Amino acid sequence: MNSGPMRNRPLFWQIFLACLVIIILAVSAVSWYGTTTVRRFYYRQMRADIHSRAVLVRPQILDLLRGNPGSLQEFCRQTGRAARTRITVIAADGTVLADSNEDPAHMDNHGHRPEVLVAFQGRVGSSFRLSKTLARKMLYVAIPLAGNTTEHRGVLRLSVPATSMDMVLATIHRRIMIGTLFIILLAALFSYFIARRISRPLEEMRAAAEQLASGKSNQPLLLRDTHVSREVADLAGSLNNMAEQVSRRIKIIIQQKNELEAVFSSMTEGILAIDRQHRVIRINRTAAGLFQVDPQAVKEKPMEGVLRNRDLQAFIVRALDMGEPASRDIVLNSGEEEVLLSLNAVPLYDGDGKEMGVLVALDNVTRIHRLETIRRDFVANVSHELKTPITAIRGYVETLRDGAVNDPDHSRRFLEIIGRQASRLDAIVDDLLTLSRIEDTTEKDAIRKARENIFSLLDFCRQTCSVSADQKGITLAIECEPSLEAPLNRAMMEQAVINLLTNAITYSPDHSRVVLQATAGREDDGRRVIRLSVRDQGPGIAREHQQRIFERFYRCDRARSREAGGTGLGLAIVKHIAQAHNATVQVDSHPGRGSTFTIILPA
Repeated sequence: MNSGPMRNRPLFWQIFLACLVIIILAVSAVSWYGTTTVRRFYYRQMRADIHSRAVLVRPQILDLLRGNPGSLQEFCRQTGRAARTRITVIAADGTVLADSNEDPAHMDNHGHRPEVLVAFQGRVGSSFRLSKTLARKMLYVAIPLAGNTTEHRGVLRLSVPATSMDMVLATIHRRIMIGTLFIILLAALFSYFIARRISRPLEEMRAAAEQLASGKSNQPLLLRDTHVSREVADLAGSLNNMAEQVSRRIKIIIQQKNELEAVFSSMTEGILAIDRQHRVIRINRTAAGLFQVDPQAVKEKPMEGVLRNRDLQAFIVRALDMGEPASRDIVLNSGEEEVLLSLNAVPLYDGDGKEMGVLVALDNVTRIHRLETIRRDFVANVSHELKTPITAIRGYVETLRDGAVNDPDHSRRFLEIIGRQASRLDAIVDDLLTLSRIEDTTEKDAIRKARENIFSLLDFCRQTCSVSADQKGITLAIECEPSLEAPLNRAMMEQAVINLLTNAITYSPDHSRVVLQATAGREDDGRRVIRLSVRDQGPGIAREHQQRIFERFYRCDRARSREAGGTGLGLAIVKHIAQAHNATVQVDSHPGRGSTFTIILPA
């Protein structure tokens, strides 16, 4: 790993030199910035001071220009010497009218001086440059003598030598440099001690690493970088002797731990480990979800504060006392519903084979129990529905066999009854097969949809049921926009609407009106939907029956339903067709005022 001492410098020098260079650059930048800022500040202060002097002198110069122009030169000389300031009065054409230091007659035209040009524009002009007349740097400030509305449009310019400013700035710069050097020396001292403090422990770590390689330490340390200091490179060479063995063991341990953790966390059954002191050892995510707790936060917590179910606590205590496998079913209140759990407990042993607690598996059998209940109810309902026509058929067959077959009138009537009951059996079987086919298609997600015209669908259903409607003098009306469309399986939706329309015709009084309606709208959550409604003027449905009328074989009035010839599966078929379309079906009914069944389709 070590590529030689030429590439790797001692860590001490790496740290010390790097810190020293960074500190020197940082302090130098701050010093430069501070000096520049002071210079600009001092320049602004001097400019403001000269401007104030010019404003004070301007009224007197204006008075002399108006009343006694000949005294202007003498006034500028005396005032300039008293204020140690050069005063220059410049006419609007750039001619020097008066100057405190020189003879105006021998001076050049000042109309092109930068500060004068700015003053001619009505603003305060300033300039820091070499004076050709005095041969030294000067700070010039020029202001307009008067506004444009007066006769004097000249410029008053004041200037001071930059010697004093240079002296002050030189003093400040010298002090900053001295402070900078002092800070650099102090920082170098601190860098030295810090670098030595960092490098010394690494030398000690090399000795510790050599002990690790010989098996005398359990604190592994592995470095693989080749571009490091000499001390760290030597340390890496010592650590490489033991790296392969330690890394292999660590990988095996981590792999086993991850496998166990993955199996434990991904189990669909809840797993709960409890020690003999009734404290939670481990709980997986499924069990934590049942009890609505954090699986990490409940570790080492008493189970009585985590498992708030007396039956479960009693089962665990009994399993701990027995020390042998046990099982039981309990009901757990989880949120708003009850959950049926199948519990299985086995003793939990440590690495020495000593019993340390109990492991409980919690299997949620709520759905299985519910399906079993549904199956029993369905078998009972089917048996009851099939038994009624079968009993009637057997009774009339026996009657015919006993001699009624010889009576033409009785035999014909009995055979008609037998035929009706057989037709009813056939209708029940057909509806059961239809339900099975719809459920199978829905589970396999095999329903095929296409955009269909709703008016055409409703008109087909009206024509299909028009014969039975005409027999009772019932008017079938359609309320739907001709262009309304929705994605659906036409054959299945036709069957659902026909079932609703058949019920409406069956239970509506003669000469009444049944309306098939389709409208587009939005739900409360903003979803676009199509509402297919069948509205009748029948006897209505009591509120206590409205929640169950879509169950298989459920009847509000069994005697009247059988008299009407229904199988008790029509509305169940409608519900399953709606579910296959990710739709819902609703009923709005009031006794004596008719009923409205609505299928709400996603648009």
